[in-house]
Amino acid sequence: MIVIGGGVNGLVTATLLARSGLKTLVLERSDRVGGCARTSEIAPGFRGPTLAHAAAIDPAIVRSLGLVQHGLRIVRPAVDACAPASHGRALVLWHDTARACESIRAFSATDADQYPRFLSSFARMAAVLRSVAAAPPPSIDDPTAVDLITLLKTGRQMRALGRPDAYRFLRWMPMAVADLAGEWFESEPLRATIAAGGLLGSFLGPWSAGSAALLLLLGAAEGHPVASGWFVTGGPGALADALAEAARQAGVEIRTSADVARVDVGTDAPEAVATGVTLSSGERIPARVVVSNADPKRTLLGLVDPMHLAPELVRRLQNIRAHGTLAKVNYAVSSLPRFEGLAGLDETERAAALSGRIRLALDIDGIERAFDAAKYGGFADDPWIELTIPSLADPGLAPMGQHVVSAYVQYAPYHLRGTTWDAERDRFATAATGTIAAYAPGFAASVIAREVITPLDLERTYGLTGGHIFHGELALDQLFVTRPLLGWARYGTPIRNLFLCGSGTHPGTGLNGRSGALAAKVILKEMKG
Repeated sequence: MIVIGGGVNGLVTATLLARSGLKTLVLERSDRVGGCARTSEIAPGFRGPTLAHAAAIDPAIVRSLGLVQHGLRIVRPAVDACAPASHGRALVLWHDTARACESIRAFSATDADQYPRFLSSFARMAAVLRSVAAAPPPSIDDPTAVDLITLLKTGRQMRALGRPDAYRFLRWMPMAVADLAGEWFESEPLRATIAAGGLLGSFLGPWSAGSAALLLLLGAAEGHPVASGWFVTGGPGALADALAEAARQAGVEIRTSADVARVDVGTDAPEAVATGVTLSSGERIPARVVVSNADPKRTLLGLVDPMHLAPELVRRLQNIRAHGTLAKVNYAVSSLPRFEGLAGLDETERAAALSGRIRLALDIDGIERAFDAAKYGGFADDPWIELTIPSLADPGLAPMGQHVVSAYVQYAPYHLRGTTWDAERDRFATAATGTIAAYAPGFAASVIAREVITPLDLERTYGLTGGHIFHGELALDQLFVTRPLLGWARYGTPIRNLFLCGSGTHPGTGLNGRSGALAAKVILKEMKG
């Protein structure tokens, strides 16, 4: 068995296959495993999350692979989100709902009363989506008894929601997240903070139809609209290290700096069959089964010779939407950013308020204006930004009294009109720094070093086609039985013995390991069959 790519899902798949007694080899193109879960040095003494700034791997996978025993140390933030607002105020959504409501009440008493009801309704709907995400999609052409039973269970869960929540569920999925937030809340800081969860990493604005579905999908695992995830002591790279150790203990061989140039396909049989891979060095490695953690377009249009695919299938693959909009700026700073809205808190409380996600958007229309620029191949001077300060939870990431700041910056379209990302890198980072400084005066002067990762970097350095962090847009027409394509949603491909296990497959929500675990389950079942 060969697994192409040592990202989170690839390592999960490889470990589960090896535990079933299969000889498994992971081939990773870079010098270390982890994919988007990695830690890098921003400046001497400053280490921060290179790409993903929080981890959200499924707790069931953490337990089943024994990741804590392999060194994983989880740190949970004290808040879900902090939203510095205008007029020297800040909205802080603490984990404690009662305390969060106190913060909300400073902006709207009505919203403070609504917030617990919204969370309860969201949690009930999230439970249904977790059930959907826990099983492979059913076969459309030939559903099995297991498929039908799974669908029946989901139907019963929907019915158990009760009429109000079932009605909301059906309405919310195709809605614009701005409309959803507007139906529940009247204060702009809360609206924008909630709505932002339906936009992260996707080519959608708050007024785009279907953006509410993304809010539900990304929040389903934690049952909360602000899926804060958790931090790992040592940075996200420590998660990759724990996964790699679990894989090796299961018997997986891991080779880094092993760039796969192509999947070898035999054509002697009536159908095309994967027979192994060839590396860029020219080395050929035979295998009974090949599993790719690369995105579907990179796998089937890049690693497989198109001659083995039907022209209609090639066209459908080319039409998978994977237009990245997210860039990353990592900062090493000399002091904790001083957001004006938190000036009234003491040092301990201020640090706690900044321990989760920090969303910088005064209102929904401001986010939409940033999206407008991206639609026409540009980026706004005041982008929408989500920050974390992981050194608050893990002081070892920076020298004493200093910090690392991790910034997701939207919107950064993969295709820039009339220029290139290499030419615009510094101007983009300057815009991001200026936006942060508008909320935290003095931030720009505190910057010791910064690392800029554009959508183009995500593609050419980390292998994400189009710079898309989810291996393809999370949209209603690219989910569930249509992810990556209708008819090929059960981790198999038109090439026999070639499978997919990355985020481009169901459920497709990033570094939680679910795609990898489900792929392993299907592969093992097919091999036994």
